[in-house]
Amino acid sequence: MTDIKDTTQDVALAVEQAFTRIQHESMQGIPILNPGINVQTLGFQRFEGRVIGVVITPWLMTVILFPAEDEDWSKLALGRKIPHLFPEKKIKFMVNEFDGIGACQTHSLHSPMNAFSNQQQALTAAQDFIDKLLLESEADAEDPIDEDLLGRIMRGEETPEVNLDDFATIEPHANSIPINVTTEKKPVNKTFGRRALLRGQFTGGE
Repeated sequence: MTDIKDTTQDVALAVEQAFTRIQHESMQGIPILNPGINVQTLGFQRFEGRVIGVVITPWLMTVILFPAEDEDWSKLALGRKIPHLFPEKKIKFMVNEFDGIGACQTHSLHSPMNAFSNQQQALTAAQDFIDKLLLESEADAEDPIDEDLLGRIMRGEETPEVNLDDFATIEPHANSIPINVTTEKKPVNKTFGRRALLRGQFTGGE
């Protein structure tokens, strides 16, 4: 597993490089990309010994959490849901692992990214979330994510055909599930998994 725990800047840089690589190698031509958004990390800091921050990409925005130096997450099952308590509220993260950054846990904020017209809007939303999450607050907000659906998709289980425009918040993480895209002007069959979306793992076909 890659060791990127020296500084929070090291972690942020490694995450940005990993997701930039996913974009260039796997996401080209995918219709859900927002051309006004670039890969960027922000807000990376240590919280209770773990590094946490937000990564913004043209296809998703997610909080990403890394283990403390005395923790080993490499044996955790991919897709497992683990709650973490923060000053603002408790939220659930999904276990994942990526080339270049190793084992981590993610909590999706937005996907796709069509709610944002430019990079600055996405940066503002990401910074606002991470600031509120780590500050003491009396708010007891509910986690809006459908965790049962997240778990099914992250385990690679089949899900009904979906309209990407209907998604406001998803956790893009699951074994590769096909997205069938044609160049002809006819209905596009978009059935996908969350890990596939996160990793840029798509397959095409009629």
